[in-house]
Amino acid sequence: MLTIQSYLTAMLIYWVVAVIGVVLMRRLWFATPLTLFGGATLGAIGGVLLVPAFPAPEVQSMAPALIIVVFNTLFDEGFESALVPALWLLGGALLGAVGGFFWARRQAGRTSL
Repeated sequence: MLTIQSYLTAMLIYWVVAVIGVVLMRRLWFATPLTLFGGATLGAIGGVLLVPAFPAPEVQSMAPALIIVVFNTLFDEGFESALVPALWLLGGALLGAVGGFFWARRQAGRTSL
């Protein structure tokens, strides 16, 4: 079992690496002026990468929700065992897409002035 300190340290490291990955994706994959669709896509990718499966320090493992959903669906008891992490994953993707959309809209407003 993870202690609160080790859980928070591991989550911080994971989030820093995921944010670096999203920044690299932004610079390498998307056009210089980020479109609204590009912002929503980048936000959804970031949301999928940043969501933990079980966001609590008293859990046995600290895996990203994407990994838990894929492996539990394919190799464990099916989608029923991956339902809670799948809901976290869906929520993270939706929140990221909305955030990315508004971020791109805000950036487009700045460049048009």
